[in-house]
Parts: sequence; structure tokens; C-alpha cells
Amino acid sequence: MAGLFWVLVAVMAAVALGFIAMPLLKENRKPLLLVVCVSLPVVAFGIYMKLGSPGSGTAGEPPHLPSNTASNAPNNTKIASVASMVDGLAARLQDDPNDGGSWLLLARSYRHLGRLDEAVDAYAKAAALGQVDAELAALNSGENVTGTSAAQISGNVSLAPEARSFVNPTDTVFIFARAVNGSPMPVAVLKRPAAELPIDFSLNDSQAMTADMKLSDVEEVIVTARITRSGDATATLQGLEAKSEVVRVAENQHLTLIIEQDEYSK
Repeated sequence: MAGLFWVLVAVMAAVALGFIAMPLLKENRKPLLLVVCVSLPVVAFGIYMKLGSPGSGTAGEPPHLPSNTASNAPNNTKIASVASMVDGLAARLQDDPNDGGSWLLLARSYRHLGRLDEAVDAYAKAAALGQVDAELAALNSGENVTGTSAAQISGNVSLAPEARSFVNPTDTVFIFARAVNGSPMPVAVLKRPAAELPIDFSLNDSQAMTADMKLSDVEEVIVTARITRSGDATATLQGLEAKSEVVRVAENQHLTLIIEQDEYSK
């Protein structure tokens, strides 16, 4: 485009020069002709500088260069919007306090915003409903959990054929490990909908309920798989649960647990 522009300028200049030069040649005004010849290119160049390049977006203005000043500035509007959504979630949970997943999301959101005291309170409610997160649990003790240890117990949980008539897809399966010796509080907890049965599972430190009581902290555990209808891990539905034998954590065993109704509930 720029080359075509200059060709057109040259053609127009030549035509204009022709119209002007012919009378001057006849009248033998060579000095004036010389002035015209010099002036036309100068005038053309002046017009070009005034109007700008044909390829430029705006005449008479320098090319617009993008600036990253705005992108580097703190996005206070976005931060305020996130905080507003988090506060809205907190308000909703006042009406529905049994939503453990939302309590966990709220705790993570508070931590992201640096509201650590509120994160601790929200996580306590999530953990009570079976939703666990080792990094959030670490806030209580001031630790910084950046990963999980190699301690792990994996396995499969299935439902005995005679127990299937008692279970709804909306029921909840809790899979948890308790230390053989020590506190009855689980050292790892996993929560899944009964609709996912049979379930392959893996228990590790990321599922600890508190930072100072993890799977890697104990030597032996018993793993339990239990079905509940209320979502409360302590309320067993129709006695439907399965327990492993004593498991040594260091052995990384793979377990097979079959949930069936206990004798007292039949």
C-alpha cells in the first residue's frame, strides 16, 4: 500500500508539473519552472506527513502502541467481586449449614483471600461433615503442608448382593482409617456417593482431619467402609459396613471390602 501511494503521488506530481511547465516553457521562464519542480515534491511530502501513512489507522497521529500499564495495575474491581461472591456463599450456608462441600469451598476461598481466621472456622464445619483438606487442617497448628507423604492404603469397596435393596444412589459411603492404638478420630477420611459403588479408593495424608493426626503418623490402622443416609459418618444405614483386619501402614496394602448388613441389623 505504501508503494502504491508513492506511485500515485509521483504520477499526480508529474501531471501537475506538465500542466504548469508547458506555459512556462513557451514563455521561457526557466527559473520559475525550477522553483515549481522543487516545490511539488516538498509539498507532496508535507501532505504525507500531515495526513499520515495510508496504512496507519488515524491520520496525523503516531501509531498506537499497546501499553501494559493497565494490566500491571492491581485489579481491585475483580478482588472486590470475588470477595462479594464468597460472602454470598457464606450467607447461603447460614440457611443450609449441612452442605459440607460448600463449607470446604468457603474455607478454601477465605484462605485464598487471606482471611485465615474465617478459613479455620469454615473448615471446622466442613470437617465435621466429612469434608477434609490437609492444608486447611494445617492452619489450626500454623503448619504449611505442601504435599503428601508416601503413606497410602488403597483398595476397593463393593456392596454385597443381599444389601443392594437397602441402598439408594443418594446415600453416602464413608471410607476411613482409624489408628489401632490412640484416638478414635480417623487419620484419613474419604466420602463418596453410593451411586459410584463399587469404588476404588486411596487413603493418604491429604485426607487427614487434623494436621497433627495423619496416616503417616501411625503404624497400624483398621479401615472401615460405611453407608449412611443422613450424611453423618457416625450413623450407619441398616448396619451396612465393612471393616478390614489390622493393616500396617508401611506395607501399602491393597484391600477388598464388601459392605454387608451386620447380624444385629438383619
